[in-house]
Amino acid sequence: MKEYTVKQVIFALITGFGLSWLVYQSSVQLPYEVQRQTEEEIINKANVLLIKSLNLPLGLEVIDPIKPDKDVGKTYISPNGREWQVSGYYRRNELDEWHPWLINLDENHKLIRLSVQDDIHLFSEEILENSLITIRSID
Repeated sequence: MKEYTVKQVIFALITGFGLSWLVYQSSVQLPYEVQRQTEEEIINKANVLLIKSLNLPLGLEVIDPIKPDKDVGKTYISPNGREWQVSGYYRRNELDEWHPWLINLDENHKLIRLSVQDDIHLFSEEILENSLITIRSID
């Protein structure tokens, strides 16, 4: 039986760990990137639906899972079966306070429900009567 030197053992261990790490990364990295790309697509769609559904100005600031701000609040994206939930905050300008929002999208990224907390008087009757939109008044 051949005896190995300490250098040979260390080299073999480092090579083994290095190769196993590369194999692990090549098997895990691709699904992670696909998942991340899907989530970014859903978040971008949620932002567009938020702005269009509430007729918000285009210059507003939005905090979402892609652009988080822990000083404002926690945001998330979460699969819920075949549906998605995305949360965030928006404000119309720097003088406005942050308004929380939560949007539910179906598997085709269509609006199921949108809930926001904002001043009700800033929205049209059409928006207030929309059954998919809930606006909670600021206390």
